[in-house]
Amino acid sequence: MDKSEYVSNFDSLILSPQIRKLYGQKEFFNVGYWLEDTQNQQSACFNLLEKLLDFILEKKGNILDVGCGLGATTSHLLNYYSSTDIVGINISSQQIERSIVNAPECKFICMDAVQMEFEDESFDNIICVEAAFYFDTREKFLKEAWRVLKPGGHLILSDIIFENTQHFGDWIVPQKNIVKDQDIEEYKNIYKQVGFQLLDFVDVTEKCWLTHYRYLKSSIEEEFQAGEIDEQTYQLNIDGIDGLLNSSSIAYLLVSTKKPAKVI
Repeated sequence: MDKSEYVSNFDSLILSPQIRKLYGQKEFFNVGYWLEDTQNQQSACFNLLEKLLDFILEKKGNILDVGCGLGATTSHLLNYYSSTDIVGINISSQQIERSIVNAPECKFICMDAVQMEFEDESFDNIICVEAAFYFDTREKFLKEAWRVLKPGGHLILSDIIFENTQHFGDWIVPQKNIVKDQDIEEYKNIYKQVGFQLLDFVDVTEKCWLTHYRYLKSSIEEEFQAGEIDEQTYQLNIDGIDGLLNSSSIAYLLVSTKKPAKVI
């Protein structure tokens, strides 16, 4: 699949009416972080960003949102950073256009995460929410993140480890990003080999991935009971979700890394 076809497929996914209905007014596209009192998907997405941003103790300097989606994460960054210090990039021009509408104060650029067009040491911080596993490849992205980060800068991300492409196919998860047998040390070594210092590494599969799909299953059941979807659509979705909920081949991670400061 070439790049243009991939972008078109992803645009169709993220902009589909069903997906937009699930996420509500704020145009997020992630599984979120679910607390006991979290009521909906939008709130879970807010929670996830707060958990990630907690990794950056001193929120100063500028920040790059890699794989910015429709701009919801970028917009949330305005709670902590000046608009002039926030940049979002995405490979999709259509999603960039939507991001500009959702966060007009911020700067957005259509750009490939594995071939960034920024100068070396351009950013103090990088955030990447549920996107690294899409890139061709994760390792190339990490090398680019290292290059454009200033010494002492932080890379924070939520990432998903897949040990096969059974549930999503190669077009969403490139084979080169598969982590066989969920080998956590193999995954950590990607960061270490690039040169990052691993600060925090948290498995939140239960609070993020699994709870999101339980919520999604409940929502689909409610739609079916209300007559909003037919039985065939209902069963197709439920079977797919049950497959994800029963799979042991997927792990959801929160990662905080740092590019070491230069030694004087």
